[in-house]
Amino acid sequence: MSPRTPASKGRTTDRGAAGAGHGASGGRSAAERHREWLGLVDTEGPFLSVPVLTGLYPQGMPGLSREALRAAKPAFDRAWDAWDADRESAAALASYRRARDAWAGTVLTEALGWSGSWTTAQDRPALAETYRATSDGYPPVTVTPTGALVRGEQVGALVLVTDPVDSLRDLANDGWATSPIDRMAAMLRAPGSDCSIGVVTDGRWWAMVSAPADGATASGVVDCQTWAEETATRDAFCELLSVRRLVGGTAEKRLPKLFEDSVLAAEEITEALGTQVRNAVELIVSALSDALLDAAEREAPASLESAELGSGPLAADPWQVYEAVVTVMMRAVFLLFAEERGLLPAESLYTGGYGLATILDALEERARDEGEESMDGTSLTWHRLLATSRALYGGVNAEDMRIPAYGGSLFDSGRFPFLTVTDESGTLLLAVSDRVMLHVLSSLQIARLEGGSRRLSFRDIDVEQIGYIYEGLLGYTCTRAKETVLGLVGTDGEEPEVPLSLLEDLAEKHTDETDLAEAVIVWLKEHQPSAKPPTKNALAKALRTGDAMDEAEAERALLAVTRDEGLRQRLRPWIGIIRKDLRGLPVVIQRGGLVVTETPSRRNAGAHYTPRSLAEEVVKYALEPLVYAPGPHETDDRSQWQPVSSDHILDLHVADIACGSGAFLVAAARFLARELVEAWTREGALHQGTRSADLERQALRKVVARCLYGVDINEMAVEMCKLSLWLVSLDGDKPFSFVDDKVFVGNSLLGITDLRQLRAQHIYPTAASGIRPFEFDRAGNYTESLDVDSVLERVRGRRHDLASEVDDGDPARSTTTKQRLQRENEEDLKLLERVADAVVAAGLAPAVGAKPGTRLNEAYGDLAVALGRAFPPEGEGDEAMLEAILKRGLTPTVETDYERWHCLHWRLAVPEVMERRGFDAIVGNPPFLGGQKLTGSMGRNIRDWFVNVLAEGRRGSADLVAYFFLRAFSLLNSRGTVGLIATNTVAQGDTREVGLDRMVDSGFTVTRAIQSRSWPSQSANLEFAAVWGTRGHIADEVLRVCDDAPVARISTLLEPEGRVTGQPERLAENAGIAFQGCIVLGKGFVLEPEEAREWIAEDPRNAEVLFPYLNGEDLNSRPDCSPSRWVIDFNSRREEEASTYPLPYKRVLERVHAERQSKNIKAYRDYWWQFGAIRTGMRRAIAGLDDVLVVARVSKTLMPVRVYRGCVFDDKLVVFAINSPASQGLLSSFFHQVWAIRYGTTMRTDPTYTPQKVFETFPRPKPTSELEVIGRTLDTERRGIMLRRELGLTKLYNFVNDPGLEAGTDPDVDRMRAIHVELDAAVAAAYGWKDLDLTHGFHSYRKMTRWTVSPATRVEILDRLLEENHRRAAAEAASLPAKKARGKRRIQPSQEETLDV
Repeated sequence: MSPRTPASKGRTTDRGAAGAGHGASGGRSAAERHREWLGLVDTEGPFLSVPVLTGLYPQGMPGLSREALRAAKPAFDRAWDAWDADRESAAALASYRRARDAWAGTVLTEALGWSGSWTTAQDRPALAETYRATSDGYPPVTVTPTGALVRGEQVGALVLVTDPVDSLRDLANDGWATSPIDRMAAMLRAPGSDCSIGVVTDGRWWAMVSAPADGATASGVVDCQTWAEETATRDAFCELLSVRRLVGGTAEKRLPKLFEDSVLAAEEITEALGTQVRNAVELIVSALSDALLDAAEREAPASLESAELGSGPLAADPWQVYEAVVTVMMRAVFLLFAEERGLLPAESLYTGGYGLATILDALEERARDEGEESMDGTSLTWHRLLATSRALYGGVNAEDMRIPAYGGSLFDSGRFPFLTVTDESGTLLLAVSDRVMLHVLSSLQIARLEGGSRRLSFRDIDVEQIGYIYEGLLGYTCTRAKETVLGLVGTDGEEPEVPLSLLEDLAEKHTDETDLAEAVIVWLKEHQPSAKPPTKNALAKALRTGDAMDEAEAERALLAVTRDEGLRQRLRPWIGIIRKDLRGLPVVIQRGGLVVTETPSRRNAGAHYTPRSLAEEVVKYALEPLVYAPGPHETDDRSQWQPVSSDHILDLHVADIACGSGAFLVAAARFLARELVEAWTREGALHQGTRSADLERQALRKVVARCLYGVDINEMAVEMCKLSLWLVSLDGDKPFSFVDDKVFVGNSLLGITDLRQLRAQHIYPTAASGIRPFEFDRAGNYTESLDVDSVLERVRGRRHDLASEVDDGDPARSTTTKQRLQRENEEDLKLLERVADAVVAAGLAPAVGAKPGTRLNEAYGDLAVALGRAFPPEGEGDEAMLEAILKRGLTPTVETDYERWHCLHWRLAVPEVMERRGFDAIVGNPPFLGGQKLTGSMGRNIRDWFVNVLAEGRRGSADLVAYFFLRAFSLLNSRGTVGLIATNTVAQGDTREVGLDRMVDSGFTVTRAIQSRSWPSQSANLEFAAVWGTRGHIADEVLRVCDDAPVARISTLLEPEGRVTGQPERLAENAGIAFQGCIVLGKGFVLEPEEAREWIAEDPRNAEVLFPYLNGEDLNSRPDCSPSRWVIDFNSRREEEASTYPLPYKRVLERVHAERQSKNIKAYRDYWWQFGAIRTGMRRAIAGLDDVLVVARVSKTLMPVRVYRGCVFDDKLVVFAINSPASQGLLSSFFHQVWAIRYGTTMRTDPTYTPQKVFETFPRPKPTSELEVIGRTLDTERRGIMLRRELGLTKLYNFVNDPGLEAGTDPDVDRMRAIHVELDAAVAAAYGWKDLDLTHGFHSYRKMTRWTVSPATRVEILDRLLEENHRRAAAEAASLPAKKARGKRRIQPSQEETLDV
């Protein structure tokens, strides 16, 4: 049986919807038609967006001639059916391959129009070499393209033709756990690739793939079996892959640019959804708030106060209501995600009674037919959502429908019992109307963008995107309004809320609208700094607009809010600035109602969407060393890497200690699952016939159950992380992965990490020698619960049983059993965790601050007394003193999101990890909080704890990320790795010294780093750093990678360590500028000037081959730097032409020919009348210049001079094909001079300038006007001094560099020194390095004394120049991957004795 769609998607298609084709647009807009055909494409990643397509195709997609396809299709269909009927038949497969190739050829050449440009890899072998992709497995699997669209040297698209599959997204079972689409992406990202578009097909399924080097992979799959009905999809596929969209027209209208623009559109959608979901949460909170007030009033109508505050089962804390609403939204997202992927039942019983995917359409239809207001009286959707939650949590086993009991806290109705409270008749006391749910579901399924709205498919949204959308909700909570509060206008999703009484007070003081608006904004900046109100003028205008509103219209709007006439009169003056909710009603929260407000943490933090590609990059380089042995830490030769066994993979422990919504754990799950599938394949552990999609899900469930751990301080974040792990490992036939034992609520930085801390009841066990701790074995009734070893032995045993994928078919692995085991562990650990909390609390006491000393020891002495009272040898204990210690230490001393700090005690929480000395890897993106804000945001005692406990007393204004790095390092085992994202301050100042410096001092090695890079999302304007490293041993010969460049070592500055001694790399920007002069190779070529002039007088044609001949000695010794001799130069003329110049030819024949025949280089002998190296490239480069810059190759002076181009330049000169005064100034500066000394060679003690090693590596700044001026001044004044005093360059600079020639002795020397001081300052400014100390004096370097900068500044300049060289080299290599030879090659010795003919 052949599936209708790729199995991994489980999508069904309404053929009739697309059957209209081009001729039946029915008045639909182009955007609607694009949206329709896109809806029939199985997409993944940031695929082409409707706005981008509409911009290019405002009339819709052009039609396609069908004749060629119609004629070729039947033969292919017959071959498919024959293979599908007997998939094990080799003959059927061989027949299918022939038909597939013929059909694919027709599609490519006829439908796509590639005829004449289609090239197979057999016809063009370079394709296979350039675009080869090889797995890291053993044995390695290699894939090469079948062919490509090629025009000239440009490759427009690669093509990969595969054997028949159920889905192009299914993983292969050949040892490389990748799909055909993944393999195409790997080929497109091959090192030499300059192509980002691919086509993958097995004949039936056709995939369009985009895989740019630095971007996310996107793909869309279509089924050619439906092309007859889905003509619009077929035509779009063929048009987008046509020649003109791949290699024709302008780059702006080609497919790669369409994908690039669509990525930006996808980010815009993600941001829009984040805002819309916040608005939807606010709307549900408002609806529940009204319902709570109504229900409370019905319960106690005589007591208004009681009605406002709620009572009985409705007395939910406001924060619980907020978490309940967020949970409801997460349930809705889960249902949409799972239903659209075919992971929930498709039976009519489910879709009719439980499903959510079709409800928005039904609600919209009701709104059109009945009007929105009529929907206020029904709450069918809310009831359906609650019923579906119960069904998914507990399961359904009806005759016509089966739903497994998914379990999971997401659907547990017991978490928020007030949502399901009923009255005596069984009616819900709290219900949300269908009108509200219409707008809630619309917010989830329709993105409202600047260019219009777009209906979304949750098939196209990554798990990471869902996580980000909900992370934006973490900075909010609910509070109960003590008075009437108004929601004001502002930036969507970040609007302010202001008490009505405050506005009235401000209005009393500011009668002018503009003054009043300014006063409101000032108040908001102080009290709601994260809110984004309008500008002063916009707010004043809104006030005036409200004043001018029709009274009847204003009354209608306010009547929808309240029947209280007095309140309506108070609200009327503010109607213009009160925002409207999704229903279009004014946002007014009355006394006792619930207000969504920002939490204290939001003032100092922000959520930024972490693209999947970034999370996967972090995870890849952190986990690769763990799945290969030997691997990247042992050798750079990937062919030597050996993959580990499946058991080894499943034995790994990977954590994110600030997991948020779980993006990095999801990436880790995917990475390890694929490695696991490959291991199973190598080991022959797969059952024949196992579908690859099922295999991948099985691997994901095992990895999630056994390998992954997450911690977050925010309880809602933990629930979001669980949701992400459930989604990535979801199997429609099985319960959720059980992750309650793996994802914890807690502060990763607060807690014990060593059982000695628990036993000694002291955060510093070695300091507890003078304190007698409470003895756990003398705790009477509590002894068993405080027996550390026994408790942890029981906990470890249960956790071992928990570490398996859920299977309700196996009672030992059922959700119910796992929940029981988890409850037993929690109960078993309760007392030990309380004691551990007390150990932390005693140290956190504000008067103690965890600082070692007498006061701290006294606090722990008190703790021992408190424990003795709480757990006495006999009878019941008194916990009052213990509770006081806990309250004093764990209650935040500043306003935070938490009533108490929630410690995470690693030795108790994950004993199976800690008994192995820690985690194998820690990945993630720890929260950012600047060092200057730590005390104000978390409290001085918390900061002191970080300094004393985590940083072992190292003080400094370190950012919070430094302490997360230290904690991560402390939790690693001896071979553990990290991959962490941070702000770029992690490598700067105190943050570096407290964090990375201490880690490296303790044995950490940075193996890979990004020092600073723009966040890969348009929505976030920030720079980030990334650090990968290990506690384990790294082979000395293994290179590290710093900013994508291989280096010997990486410092804690996240740059190459010891870069002054490192080797620079040649820069493409400097190619073709600096040349060694001509190697004449024969004294017979040289003439005296008089003889040359005589020859020209005798035969004017001789001027064509006779030239002034400038060498290094003339340049440095003659006052005018002019050549003292001439030379015969036949350039590249053939011997026959050279012989037409009788006198020059005769001289060369007589004086050069014999000498050259003795040379052992054939070209020298064969082309004896030409120079040994005629420097064709140099001649071509300087041809358009009047003069050039020249420097002697061997000279202490190292000063370039401007000379006439019409000379022949000797090989002892370096010629620069540039001549601007700014260039002369730069090359005359100390910056260039010291670079030449450092990276050139030496002849005796004289520096030798070699173009490749010096100039081609030298990172030149952009010219400036100041550099232009000083360069011209240097040339003019120096030339004047030299001519007036008849000094050559060498003699002049001997004076300049002579420390015995004091200031005031020689005005010309003083002037030259001053010019060079000014010149160096101009160069420093051109680089932007004005902070350098450029004080000049006489200093020695390499046995040369010069008038120059200090040694410290010299070192700094060399460091900065080499750093800039590496940065540019890496950028060039990244931007020009095809030119690998120029991009990242090391400097090689120049071969000077060559003949370039």
